[in-house]
Amino acid sequence: MVTNLIANRYSTRLQALLLKPLLISLLAILGACASIGPDAIRNDQVDYADSIGQAATRQLLLNLVRVRHREVPSFIAVSQLVASYAVEYRGEASLSVLNRVTSAAQRQTLKETGGHLLAAGSYSDRPTITYSPIRGADAARMLLNPIPPGVLFALLASDQPAHLVLGIPVAAINGIRNVTGTRQELINEGKQFREIVGLFDELSSEERLALRFVEENGVRVAHLVLADRNAPGPRENRLRQLLDMDASKHDLPIVFGLGRGQPEELTIHTRSIIEVMRALSQVVPLRPGFKGEMTNGINPVDPLLTNVRIHAGNSAPSDAFAAVSHRGHWYWIDQDDVDTIELISFVMLLLNVADTTNSTQLPIITIPSS
Repeated sequence: MVTNLIANRYSTRLQALLLKPLLISLLAILGACASIGPDAIRNDQVDYADSIGQAATRQLLLNLVRVRHREVPSFIAVSQLVASYAVEYRGEASLSVLNRVTSAAQRQTLKETGGHLLAAGSYSDRPTITYSPIRGADAARMLLNPIPPGVLFALLASDQPAHLVLGIPVAAINGIRNVTGTRQELINEGKQFREIVGLFDELSSEERLALRFVEENGVRVAHLVLADRNAPGPRENRLRQLLDMDASKHDLPIVFGLGRGQPEELTIHTRSIIEVMRALSQVVPLRPGFKGEMTNGINPVDPLLTNVRIHAGNSAPSDAFAAVSHRGHWYWIDQDDVDTIELISFVMLLLNVADTTNSTQLPIITIPSS
């Protein structure tokens, strides 16, 4: 009787001792499965955003190469991305121990004591990505329309460098052209334009100019506001002198146009995206044997491109900032080339904020719930 009582108590303790780690292990497995959803959001949102950004940079680089070789650029947009996950799991734990033993058979009973833990699961990641080629009317609006002047000055007011905002997309300000060349009139005009850009850069960094939007006849018009209304400094006076601006006006509407325009407004002649790309493509090396080089002796953004480098060769380094292959040759940007990365990144920003394409009718995608 005493022997059986001791054996029963020992068996109960043994069950508790062995069952506890089994349950803990099973709960750990199930808990890991339950956390897949939140973890996926934290990781995938960043990963997808990074991948889309890198792909867009490579697409821009490839199109610069294509334009340099007198080919038509081609853009494809990621119009929709749906990431779906399916997680299935099951678990089972059991323990068996003989409740009645004798002192003589106790050793044999312990050998027969056992349990099992079963955990099974499956995980699948099935992203659905929709690509939309930009063509037809959308391509014409994106590539051929001049960039709205208000967009550029909004970037300038947001602390984007003036040498990028005005040096690439702007062809002229109040009739002063953004050109360089060998003729004396081009040299003088180019110097004036770069002085204007420098003044805008200094005034913007000192927060002495701002931008506001006004509804005029149902149209949203950007206005440039000069801060020092009562006591303009030497930079404001020099800017007014170069641009032939009305000294009594401190709130100037920004309009698109050619020539000097009216003294009480700021007339900006902006380039289109395809013109910007054609100017930037000048730094792309031509592939061996290409005979389509054309030049008119005028480089509209030569000072800005002095330190910009796009390399070409039979292979690209694995750590390049961006690399693309075109007709058997590789083109890339070095990862430590700050000037080129800054310029390419600004053009990417320009493509995003100046996108004038219509919203494409997206397909209806049905995602299974289980």
